[in-house]
Amino acid sequence: MQNKKQLYSNPKNFVFEKNYPYLSLGPTTYLRKDVAQRSSPKKWIDKDFNEAKKEKNSQIIVYNNFNKTSARYPNKALEEMQLLSQSLRTTEIEAEINKFTRVVDDVSGINNYGYLSKNIKIIDNIRVPKVIDKTVNDTDLKAVDGVLKIYNRMSDVYKIQDVFSVGLLGLKKNRVLVPTKWTITSVDDIVSKKLIVDKLLYFPVIDDYQVFYYKAYKNKFVVLLLPENWGFENIEITTDLKVSKDHEISFPRKEYAFSVTGGYYSTRLSVCEYLEKIKKQARVIVFREIDNDYKSEGVWLVRESVKKAMKEAPKTFEDLSCALKEISKYFVVDINFYKKQSKILEEFKKQKRMVDYF
Repeated sequence: MQNKKQLYSNPKNFVFEKNYPYLSLGPTTYLRKDVAQRSSPKKWIDKDFNEAKKEKNSQIIVYNNFNKTSARYPNKALEEMQLLSQSLRTTEIEAEINKFTRVVDDVSGINNYGYLSKNIKIIDNIRVPKVIDKTVNDTDLKAVDGVLKIYNRMSDVYKIQDVFSVGLLGLKKNRVLVPTKWTITSVDDIVSKKLIVDKLLYFPVIDDYQVFYYKAYKNKFVVLLLPENWGFENIEITTDLKVSKDHEISFPRKEYAFSVTGGYYSTRLSVCEYLEKIKKQARVIVFREIDNDYKSEGVWLVRESVKKAMKEAPKTFEDLSCALKEISKYFVVDINFYKKQSKILEEFKKQKRMVDYF
C-alpha cells in the first residue's frame, strides 16, 4: 500500500552502490521545511554533536532503482531527481512511498530510513544557477572540465557532487549515475589537484612553522605547515593506536590514498583552499586523533573541521621542535608516536635547508 507524503529536500540526492551497476537513487528529505533549511555540513560543524546528529538522523531517503547508464536517457522520475539536484534552495516534493529499508554509508555519513518511491514530483518553483544550467546542458564538455567550471564560479563542492552523482556532467555518451561516495572523492581530488598544479606550486613558501587546531565530534585536528615546497600528509590515529596514513611530495599523488581513503582528499582540498587564499605554498601535515568510540559521520566532518581550524590565526614558531611541542598539548596519544608515522617529518629532518649553510 502506497502512502503519499509531502517532503522537503535541502536539496540533495543520495546514490547508493550496493548492487552496482544498478543503483538506488533519490533525494534526502525532511518532514519539516525549517529542518531541511538548516541541515547541511556547513551548519552541522557549528552545532552541538547531539543536535547535529538528531538532524542528520531525521533525514529520509526517498529512492528509486536505476541502471548507471539511465542518466543518458532518463525517465520522468530520474529527470525530477536531476532537476532537484541543480536547485540551490530547499524544495518541496511529493512522493508515493511504500517499501521501507535502511540506507547506510560511512563516507557520506548516511544511516537513515529509506523508502522506495516510484513517483517523485517537484511541487516548488526551483532556482538553478546559470553556471550549473550551462554546464549540465553542455554535452560536449568533459566531466573534469565541468567540475572545474562550476567550482570557479561557485566554490561549492557539495553542489558539484550533487549534479555529478546524478549523471549531469561530461560528454553525453559517457554520462552515468555515480555513487555518492565515489563522487565526493572525485570532486575533492579534481579541485584540489587543479589548485596545486595551477596555483600553489607557483606561490612563495611560507616563512615560519604554523599550527592550527580544531576539535569536533570526538575528533581532534591539527594542521602543521612547514616552510618548504608543496607536500601533503594525512595521518589518522585512534586513541587505541590504529593508524591510517598517506602522503605526497612535490606533486599530487597519482595512486589512490588506500589507507586514509576519501578523507585524504577532503582534507587536502580544505588545506589547498586556505593556501590559495593567502597565496602561499607549504609542506603540510594534518594530524587527526579519533576517539575509539567515534562512528563515522562522513568525510564532510573532515573537510569542515580543517576549514574551521584554518579560519583562525595560526600559532607561529621559528623552529620545528617548538611547533611539535605545541602540538603535543592537544593529543592524548604521545607526540613521538605521531612523529614515527610521518614520512614528511622523516624526510624533513634529513634535508639540509639553505639556511643551514649560513
